[in-house]
Amino acid sequence: MRNFTVDEKGCLLDYLFKVLADTKKTRVRQFLKFQAVSVNGAVTTRFDYVLQPGDKVCVRTAKDQAVDSFAAPPKYGIEIIYEDPALLVVDKPSGLLTIATDRVATKTAFYALHEYLLEANHRRLGKGGYGRNMPVRKKLVFIVHRIDKDASGLLVFAKSEDVKHSLQSGWKNVKKKYFAVVAGIPKEKSGSVTSFLRENKALNVYTADRADDAKLSTTRFRVLRSSAHYSLLEIELETGRKHQIRVHLADLGHPIAGDERYGCKTNPAGRLALHACELALIHPVSGKRMVFHSAMPDSFDQILKKDKAV
Repeated sequence: MRNFTVDEKGCLLDYLFKVLADTKKTRVRQFLKFQAVSVNGAVTTRFDYVLQPGDKVCVRTAKDQAVDSFAAPPKYGIEIIYEDPALLVVDKPSGLLTIATDRVATKTAFYALHEYLLEANHRRLGKGGYGRNMPVRKKLVFIVHRIDKDASGLLVFAKSEDVKHSLQSGWKNVKKKYFAVVAGIPKEKSGSVTSFLRENKALNVYTADRADDAKLSTTRFRVLRSSAHYSLLEIELETGRKHQIRVHLADLGHPIAGDERYGCKTNPAGRLALHACELALIHPVSGKRMVFHSAMPDSFDQILKKDKAV
């Protein structure tokens, strides 16, 4: 965090160029765009904001994690991995939807994080914090991507629509890794599966011939270790289609443990054994590469340990 006191009247952007002379001008503009600049405690994105002598200007960079001690942790077992003025990176538990459906409106990661940020903003306002002059926006969190309800692991949310669009425009360059426990032992210790994926009316995804509505998808895998009946795989996505990992591993002849939908007959962990363990992305404000990790669930290790004992 960098703090400055204004000594003469002038335009905010010009002032930022002056005091942040060690920073590229395009990056300075991004600080404004992605709500990393506040004046007298109020966040502003207006480059033409008129500063007065004595005004306090604060610039929060990606290194400045927003410590939201103003709010209780999110509901439903969500763990915050990283937070700053632009991003929220969380660890989602298995069994929780990312966003609402026709049947489930509020028990979602999106809803829980919106409540979390709403509470944090209200408490800041009440405690005279840096947001005391800033009206609480109706929408505080924005979906960037999703993971399946029955999977667990890392999810990224944006705190503004600009950040959302910036992340999504470069999402194909984000490195995504998963752990999966599958039925059986693959013949190859590593490899990849590439196919065109389509979704039917029952919302099931399947491999199909090339067609206008089919999407080319590639999944890479590496066997980490195996027991008598299961294998632990590290998965890396080159594309990010709905149910891609589940379909490709089933196509390989090794469906994910607990994935009855795509052909697995056993459920040793009482859940889908799929976990998003790593995300590497370019921060939309700082431009720096950031890598986030989530540890493999203990239940995955137990599947192989118990299977060896049989």
